[in-house]
Amino acid sequence: MRIERTVLLTGGRAPATLELARLLRAAGQRVIVAESAARHLCAHSRYVQRSYRVPPPRTQPEAYIDELCQIMRKERVDLLIPTCEEIFYVAHGRERLLAHGDVLVEPLAVLRTLHDKSEFGKLARGAGALVPHTVRAESADERDAAIRQATGPVVLKPVYSRFAAHVQIISEPSRARLSALPVPSARQPWLVQRFIAGRQLCSYAVAREGELALYADYETVHTAGQGATIHFAYAAHAGVKDFVTRFVRRHRLSGQIAFDFIESKTGELYVIECNPRLTSGIHLFAGQTAAADAFLAGKSQGGAEGRAEAVVPQAGQTCMLTMAMLTYGLANVKDWRGWTRWVRDLCNARDVLFRAEDPRPFFDQFMMLGDLAWQSLRTKTSMLACSTSDIEWNGETPQ
Repeated sequence: MRIERTVLLTGGRAPATLELARLLRAAGQRVIVAESAARHLCAHSRYVQRSYRVPPPRTQPEAYIDELCQIMRKERVDLLIPTCEEIFYVAHGRERLLAHGDVLVEPLAVLRTLHDKSEFGKLARGAGALVPHTVRAESADERDAAIRQATGPVVLKPVYSRFAAHVQIISEPSRARLSALPVPSARQPWLVQRFIAGRQLCSYAVAREGELALYADYETVHTAGQGATIHFAYAAHAGVKDFVTRFVRRHRLSGQIAFDFIESKTGELYVIECNPRLTSGIHLFAGQTAAADAFLAGKSQGGAEGRAEAVVPQAGQTCMLTMAMLTYGLANVKDWRGWTRWVRDLCNARDVLFRAEDPRPFFDQFMMLGDLAWQSLRTKTSMLACSTSDIEWNGETPQ
Protein backbone atom coordinates (compact mmCIF):
# COMPACT_ATOMS: atom_id res chain seq x y z
CA MET A 1 0.00 0.00 0.00
CA ARG A 2 1.42 3.35 -1.04
CA ILE A 3 1.42 6.39 1.23
CA GLU A 4 0.36 9.63 -0.44
CA ARG A 5 3.18 12.15 -0.50
CA THR A 6 3.31 15.66 -1.85
CA VAL A 7 5.74 15.97 -4.75
CA LEU A 8 6.81 19.34 -6.17
CA LEU A 9 7.94 19.33 -9.81
CA THR A 10 9.77 22.25 -11.39
CA GLY A 11 9.83 22.74 -15.16
CA GLY A 12 6.14 22.34 -16.01
CA ARG A 13 6.73 23.46 -19.62
CA ALA A 14 8.23 20.14 -20.71
CA PRO A 15 6.18 17.21 -22.05
CA ALA A 16 8.45 14.96 -19.99
CA THR A 17 7.41 16.79 -16.80
CA LEU A 18 3.76 16.27 -17.66
CA GLU A 19 4.46 12.56 -18.17
CA LEU A 20 6.15 12.37 -14.77
CA ALA A 21 3.25 14.23 -13.12
CA ARG A 22 0.80 11.72 -14.59
CA LEU A 23 2.93 8.79 -13.44
CA LEU A 24 3.21 10.13 -9.90
CA ARG A 25 -0.48 10.93 -9.56
CA ALA A 26 -1.47 7.53 -10.94
CA ALA A 27 0.76 6.04 -8.24
CA GLY A 28 -1.25 7.86 -5.56
CA GLN A 29 0.95 10.91 -5.03
CA ARG A 30 -0.15 14.54 -4.73
CA VAL A 31 1.56 16.60 -7.44
CA ILE A 32 2.13 20.35 -7.56
CA VAL A 33 4.22 22.29 -10.08
CA ALA A 34 6.40 25.43 -9.95
CA GLU A 35 7.18 27.10 -13.28
CA SER A 36 8.56 30.48 -14.37
CA ALA A 37 6.87 30.49 -17.80
CA ALA A 38 3.47 32.16 -18.03
CA ARG A 39 2.05 29.22 -20.00
CA HIS A 40 3.06 25.63 -19.53
CA LEU A 41 1.77 22.12 -20.19
CA CYS A 42 1.16 21.16 -16.56
CA ALA A 43 -0.88 24.24 -15.63
CA HIS A 44 -4.31 22.74 -16.35
CA SER A 45 -3.61 19.03 -16.15
CA ARG A 46 -6.04 17.02 -14.05
CA TYR A 47 -3.03 15.19 -12.61
CA VAL A 48 -1.61 18.38 -11.08
CA GLN A 49 -3.37 19.72 -7.99
CA ARG A 50 -1.80 23.20 -8.01
CA SER A 51 0.53 25.27 -10.18
CA TYR A 52 2.70 28.16 -8.96
CA ARG A 53 4.35 30.92 -11.02
CA VAL A 54 7.91 31.51 -9.79
CA PRO A 55 10.72 33.94 -10.75
CA PRO A 56 12.96 32.96 -13.69
CA PRO A 57 15.96 31.16 -12.17
CA ARG A 58 18.45 32.35 -14.78
CA THR A 59 18.00 36.02 -13.95
CA GLN A 60 16.68 35.78 -10.35
CA PRO A 61 18.27 32.64 -8.85
CA GLU A 62 17.97 33.69 -5.20
CA ALA A 63 14.35 34.81 -5.55
CA TYR A 64 13.66 31.52 -7.31
CA ILE A 65 15.00 29.47 -4.39
CA ASP A 66 13.18 31.70 -1.89
CA GLU A 67 9.90 31.02 -3.67
CA LEU A 68 10.51 27.26 -3.81
CA CYS A 69 11.22 27.25 -0.07
CA GLN A 70 7.95 29.07 0.57
CA ILE A 71 6.02 26.60 -1.59
CA MET A 72 7.62 23.64 0.17
CA ARG A 73 6.65 25.04 3.56
CA LYS A 74 3.11 25.99 2.52
CA GLU A 75 2.35 22.72 0.72
CA ARG A 76 4.30 20.50 3.14
CA VAL A 77 6.28 19.06 0.26
CA ASP A 78 7.91 15.69 0.88
CA LEU A 79 9.99 15.58 -2.30
CA LEU A 80 11.13 18.16 -4.86
CA ILE A 81 12.05 16.82 -8.32
CA PRO A 82 13.60 19.33 -10.74
CA THR A 83 13.11 18.31 -14.36
CA CYS A 84 14.51 20.82 -16.87
CA GLU A 85 17.64 22.97 -16.83
CA GLU A 86 16.46 24.81 -13.77
CA ILE A 87 17.91 21.73 -12.03
CA PHE A 88 21.28 23.53 -11.84
CA TYR A 89 19.75 26.44 -9.92
CA VAL A 90 17.90 24.00 -7.66
CA ALA A 91 21.22 22.25 -7.03
CA HIS A 92 22.78 25.61 -6.12
CA GLY A 93 20.06 26.14 -3.49
CA ARG A 94 19.98 22.46 -2.47
CA GLU A 95 21.04 22.93 1.17
CA ARG A 96 18.35 25.55 1.79
CA LEU A 97 15.69 23.42 0.13
CA LEU A 98 16.64 20.30 2.09
CA ALA A 99 15.50 22.08 5.23
CA HIS A 100 11.93 21.72 3.94
CA GLY A 101 11.94 18.25 2.34
CA ASP A 102 13.90 15.82 0.20
CA VAL A 103 15.38 17.05 -3.09
CA LEU A 104 16.23 14.59 -5.86
CA VAL A 105 19.39 16.26 -7.15
CA GLU A 106 23.13 15.99 -6.67
CA PRO A 107 25.15 19.05 -5.52
CA LEU A 108 25.97 21.64 -8.18
CA ALA A 109 29.66 20.65 -8.23
CA VAL A 110 28.66 17.15 -9.38
CA LEU A 111 26.18 18.42 -11.98
CA ARG A 112 28.71 20.94 -13.30
CA THR A 113 31.20 18.19 -14.12
CA LEU A 114 28.53 16.04 -15.78
CA HIS A 115 27.11 18.90 -17.85
CA ASP A 116 30.53 20.17 -18.99
CA LYS A 117 31.05 18.14 -22.19
CA SER A 118 34.83 18.34 -21.85
CA GLU A 119 35.00 17.23 -18.22
CA PHE A 120 32.35 14.57 -18.75
CA GLY A 121 34.43 13.04 -21.55
CA LYS A 122 37.23 12.42 -19.04
CA LEU A 123 34.79 10.77 -16.62
CA ALA A 124 33.39 8.58 -19.40
CA ARG A 125 36.88 7.42 -20.39
CA GLY A 126 37.57 6.65 -16.74
CA ALA A 127 34.53 4.37 -16.77
CA GLY A 128 35.94 2.48 -19.75
CA ALA A 129 33.97 4.15 -22.55
CA LEU A 130 35.05 5.17 -26.01
CA VAL A 131 34.93 8.96 -26.44
CA PRO A 132 35.68 10.76 -29.75
CA HIS A 133 38.98 12.65 -29.79
CA THR A 134 38.15 16.07 -28.33
CA VAL A 135 40.00 19.39 -28.03
CA ARG A 136 38.78 22.18 -25.76
CA ALA A 137 39.24 25.57 -27.40
CA GLU A 138 39.20 28.89 -25.54
CA SER A 139 40.22 31.08 -28.49
CA ALA A 140 39.79 31.24 -32.26
CA ASP A 141 43.45 30.23 -32.73
CA GLU A 142 43.02 27.08 -30.59
CA ARG A 143 39.83 26.20 -32.42
CA ASP A 144 41.29 26.73 -35.89
CA ALA A 145 44.44 24.76 -35.07
CA ALA A 146 42.38 21.81 -33.81
CA ILE A 147 40.21 21.84 -36.94
CA ARG A 148 43.21 21.92 -39.29
CA GLN A 149 44.99 19.12 -37.42
CA ALA A 150 41.96 16.82 -37.67
CA THR A 151 42.17 14.02 -40.23
CA GLY A 152 38.46 14.08 -41.05
CA PRO A 153 35.19 15.89 -40.32
CA VAL A 154 34.81 17.47 -36.88
CA VAL A 155 31.91 18.60 -34.73
CA LEU A 156 32.00 22.06 -33.15
CA LYS A 157 29.82 22.71 -30.10
CA PRO A 158 29.80 24.82 -26.93
CA VAL A 159 30.97 23.13 -23.74
CA TYR A 160 27.54 23.99 -22.29
CA SER A 161 24.56 23.62 -24.60
CA ARG A 162 21.27 21.78 -25.04
CA PHE A 163 19.22 20.26 -27.92
CA ALA A 164 22.43 20.19 -30.02
CA ALA A 165 22.10 23.99 -30.20
CA HIS A 166 24.90 25.70 -32.18
CA VAL A 167 26.37 22.36 -33.26
CA GLN A 168 28.24 22.58 -36.55
CA ILE A 169 29.90 19.85 -38.59
CA ILE A 170 33.01 20.97 -40.48
CA SER A 171 34.43 18.74 -43.20
CA GLU A 172 36.68 20.96 -45.33
CA PRO A 173 37.56 24.16 -43.44
CA SER A 174 38.36 27.29 -45.38
CA ARG A 175 39.58 30.64 -44.11
CA ALA A 176 36.20 32.20 -44.90
CA ARG A 177 34.33 29.41 -43.14
CA LEU A 178 36.47 29.65 -40.02
CA SER A 179 36.13 33.44 -39.79
CA ALA A 180 32.34 33.08 -39.75
CA LEU A 181 32.33 30.72 -36.75
CA PRO A 182 31.54 31.87 -33.18
CA VAL A 183 34.68 32.80 -31.27
CA PRO A 184 35.41 30.65 -28.19
CA SER A 185 36.65 32.22 -24.96
CA ALA A 186 37.73 31.13 -21.51
CA ARG A 187 34.24 32.04 -20.31
CA GLN A 188 32.48 30.30 -23.20
CA PRO A 189 34.77 27.52 -24.45
CA TRP A 190 33.93 25.30 -27.40
CA LEU A 191 34.87 21.73 -28.28
CA VAL A 192 36.37 20.45 -31.51
CA GLN A 193 35.43 16.78 -31.60
CA ARG A 194 36.01 14.05 -34.15
CA PHE A 195 32.82 13.35 -36.09
CA ILE A 196 31.54 9.78 -35.75
CA ALA A 197 29.03 8.65 -38.36
CA GLY A 198 26.49 6.10 -37.20
CA ARG A 199 23.37 5.34 -35.20
CA GLN A 200 22.40 7.83 -32.51
CA LEU A 201 21.14 6.47 -29.18
CA CYS A 202 20.00 8.05 -25.92
CA SER A 203 19.50 6.69 -22.43
CA TYR A 204 17.57 7.93 -19.41
CA ALA A 205 17.82 6.60 -15.87
CA VAL A 206 17.04 7.27 -12.23
CA ALA A 207 19.73 6.13 -9.81
CA ARG A 208 19.80 5.68 -6.07
CA GLU A 209 23.19 5.54 -4.35
CA GLY A 210 24.90 4.07 -7.37
CA GLU A 211 22.22 1.59 -8.43
CA LEU A 212 19.74 1.94 -11.28
CA ALA A 213 16.10 2.15 -10.21
CA LEU A 214 14.72 3.12 -13.63
CA TYR A 215 16.27 2.66 -17.08
CA ALA A 216 15.39 3.20 -20.74
CA ASP A 217 17.24 3.71 -23.99
CA TYR A 218 16.00 4.65 -27.45
CA GLU A 219 17.27 5.41 -30.94
CA THR A 220 17.29 8.98 -32.26
CA VAL A 221 15.74 8.98 -35.73
CA HIS A 222 13.27 11.89 -35.85
CA THR A 223 14.43 15.16 -34.29
CA ALA A 224 13.50 18.81 -33.84
CA GLY A 225 16.48 20.65 -35.24
CA GLN A 226 19.73 18.73 -34.91
CA GLY A 227 19.27 17.19 -31.51
CA ALA A 228 15.93 17.01 -29.67
CA THR A 229 14.33 13.59 -30.21
CA ILE A 230 10.59 13.63 -31.01
CA HIS A 231 9.89 9.90 -31.53
CA PHE A 232 10.69 7.24 -28.94
CA ALA A 233 10.88 3.46 -29.11
CA TYR A 234 12.65 1.31 -26.51
CA ALA A 235 15.87 -0.06 -28.05
CA ALA A 236 17.05 -2.34 -25.18
CA HIS A 237 20.68 -1.81 -26.20
CA ALA A 238 22.90 -4.01 -24.00
CA GLY A 239 26.05 -1.93 -24.52
CA VAL A 240 24.31 1.30 -23.55
CA LYS A 241 22.86 -0.20 -20.39
CA ASP A 242 26.23 -1.68 -19.45
CA PHE A 243 27.91 1.73 -19.63
CA VAL A 244 25.14 3.51 -17.72
CA THR A 245 25.26 0.86 -14.98
CA ARG A 246 29.06 1.10 -14.66
CA PHE A 247 29.11 4.90 -14.69
CA VAL A 248 26.39 5.27 -12.07
CA ARG A 249 28.07 2.74 -9.77
CA ARG A 250 31.53 4.24 -10.24
CA HIS A 251 30.30 7.69 -9.13
CA ARG A 252 27.62 6.42 -6.72
CA LEU A 253 25.09 8.79 -8.24
CA SER A 254 21.62 9.54 -6.94
CA GLY A 255 19.16 11.32 -9.19
CA GLN A 256 18.29 11.53 -12.86
CA ILE A 257 20.90 11.03 -15.54
CA ALA A 258 20.84 10.70 -19.32
CA PHE A 259 23.50 10.06 -21.95
CA ASP A 260 23.88 10.44 -25.72
CA PHE A 261 25.75 7.85 -27.79
CA ILE A 262 26.84 7.12 -31.34
CA GLU A 263 27.16 3.51 -32.49
CA SER A 264 29.59 3.57 -35.40
CA LYS A 265 29.05 1.66 -38.61
CA THR A 266 31.58 -0.90 -37.36
CA GLY A 267 29.65 -1.41 -34.10
CA GLU A 268 31.79 0.65 -31.72
CA LEU A 269 29.80 2.54 -29.07
CA TYR A 270 30.97 6.10 -28.38
CA VAL A 271 29.70 8.17 -25.45
CA ILE A 272 29.07 11.77 -26.53
CA GLU A 273 27.60 13.76 -23.64
CA CYS A 274 25.56 13.69 -20.44
CA ASN A 275 22.33 15.42 -19.38
CA PRO A 276 21.92 15.10 -15.59
CA ARG A 277 18.15 15.75 -15.62
CA LEU A 278 14.80 14.43 -16.78
CA THR A 279 14.61 13.69 -20.50
CA SER A 280 12.02 12.37 -22.93
CA GLY A 281 12.94 8.79 -22.06
CA ILE A 282 10.32 9.06 -19.30
CA HIS A 283 7.60 8.86 -21.98
CA LEU A 284 8.43 5.18 -22.48
CA PHE A 285 7.06 4.44 -18.98
CA ALA A 286 3.50 5.72 -19.54
CA GLY A 287 1.06 3.64 -17.53
CA GLN A 288 3.72 1.91 -15.42
CA THR A 289 3.08 2.96 -11.84
CA ALA A 290 6.19 1.04 -10.81
CA ALA A 291 8.18 3.73 -12.61
CA ALA A 292 6.97 6.30 -10.08
CA ASP A 293 8.44 4.22 -7.27
CA ALA A 294 11.92 4.80 -8.66
CA PHE A 295 11.55 8.49 -7.80
CA LEU A 296 10.01 7.71 -4.42
CA ALA A 297 12.58 5.15 -3.30
CA GLY A 298 12.38 4.83 0.46
CA LYS A 299 9.26 7.03 0.43
CA SER A 300 6.60 4.41 -0.18
CA GLN A 301 5.93 0.80 0.59
CA GLY A 302 6.51 -1.30 -2.46
CA GLY A 303 8.89 1.31 -3.88
CA ALA A 304 12.24 0.90 -5.58
CA GLU A 305 14.10 0.32 -2.30
CA GLY A 306 15.51 -3.18 -2.41
CA ARG A 307 14.56 -3.72 -6.05
CA ALA A 308 16.88 -6.27 -7.68
CA GLU A 309 16.40 -4.93 -11.21
CA ALA A 310 15.71 -1.48 -12.58
CA VAL A 311 12.24 -0.80 -13.97
CA VAL A 312 12.39 -0.82 -17.79
CA PRO A 313 9.75 0.06 -20.38
CA GLN A 314 7.13 -2.50 -21.33
CA ALA A 315 7.64 -4.22 -24.66
CA GLY A 316 6.21 -2.34 -27.62
CA GLN A 317 6.22 1.12 -26.02
CA THR A 318 6.41 3.66 -28.85
CA CYS A 319 5.44 7.31 -28.55
CA MET A 320 5.97 10.70 -30.17
CA LEU A 321 5.37 14.42 -30.06
CA THR A 322 2.79 14.50 -32.85
CA MET A 323 3.00 18.20 -33.68
CA ALA A 324 6.79 18.01 -33.86
CA MET A 325 6.59 14.92 -36.08
CA LEU A 326 4.23 16.78 -38.44
CA THR A 327 6.55 19.78 -38.66
CA TYR A 328 10.20 19.08 -37.82
CA GLY A 329 9.95 15.37 -38.56
CA LEU A 330 8.37 15.83 -41.97
CA ALA A 331 10.80 18.62 -42.88
CA ASN A 332 13.71 16.26 -42.20
CA VAL A 333 12.50 13.64 -44.72
CA LYS A 334 15.06 13.53 -47.55
CA ASP A 335 14.19 10.47 -49.64
CA TRP A 336 11.66 7.67 -50.21
CA ARG A 337 13.16 5.49 -47.49
CA GLY A 338 12.91 8.35 -45.01
CA TRP A 339 9.32 9.02 -46.10
CA THR A 340 8.20 5.42 -45.56
CA ARG A 341 9.82 5.30 -42.12
CA TRP A 342 8.26 8.62 -41.14
CA VAL A 343 4.78 7.41 -42.17
CA ARG A 344 5.25 4.09 -40.35
CA ASP A 345 6.49 5.73 -37.16
CA LEU A 346 3.76 8.39 -37.25
CA CYS A 347 1.04 5.74 -37.57
CA ASN A 348 2.39 3.36 -34.93
CA ALA A 349 3.15 5.72 -32.03
CA ARG A 350 0.91 7.33 -29.43
CA ASP A 351 0.98 11.04 -28.75
CA VAL A 352 2.70 11.85 -25.45
CA LEU A 353 0.44 14.82 -24.70
CA PHE A 354 -3.10 13.76 -25.54
CA ARG A 355 -5.14 11.69 -23.10
CA ALA A 356 -8.91 11.47 -23.22
CA GLU A 357 -9.16 11.89 -19.44
CA ASP A 358 -6.66 14.78 -19.43
CA PRO A 359 -7.10 16.64 -22.75
CA ARG A 360 -6.24 20.21 -21.74
CA PRO A 361 -2.40 19.95 -22.04
CA PHE A 362 -2.72 18.87 -25.68
CA PHE A 363 -4.57 22.09 -26.52
CA ASP A 364 -2.40 24.23 -24.23
CA GLN A 365 0.61 23.32 -26.36
CA PHE A 366 -0.70 25.56 -29.15
CA MET A 367 -0.77 28.57 -26.82
CA MET A 368 2.77 27.74 -25.73
CA LEU A 369 3.94 27.42 -29.32
CA GLY A 370 2.33 30.77 -30.12
CA ASP A 371 4.21 32.43 -27.27
CA LEU A 372 7.49 30.85 -28.38
CA ALA A 373 6.93 31.92 -31.99
CA TRP A 374 6.39 35.51 -30.85
CA GLN A 375 9.52 35.40 -28.66
CA SER A 376 11.45 33.97 -31.57
CA LEU A 377 10.40 36.84 -33.84
CA ARG A 378 11.21 39.47 -31.22
CA THR A 379 14.61 38.08 -30.28
CA LYS A 380 15.59 36.67 -33.69
CA THR A 381 16.52 33.36 -32.09
CA SER A 382 15.11 29.87 -32.61
CA MET A 383 11.99 28.67 -30.83
CA LEU A 384 14.09 25.92 -29.21
CA ALA A 385 16.44 28.54 -27.77
CA CYS A 386 13.50 30.62 -26.55
CA SER A 387 12.02 27.58 -24.81
CA THR A 388 14.91 27.55 -22.29
CA SER A 389 16.03 31.19 -22.29
CA ASP A 390 14.85 31.81 -18.70
CA ILE A 391 16.15 28.54 -17.21
CA GLU A 392 19.29 27.57 -19.15
CA TRP A 393 22.61 27.27 -17.36
CA ASN A 394 26.00 27.67 -19.01
CA GLY A 395 28.40 27.03 -16.18
CA GLU A 396 27.91 30.30 -14.29
CA THR A 397 27.81 30.40 -10.50
CA PRO A 398 24.32 31.74 -9.66
CA GLN A 399 24.52 35.07 -7.87
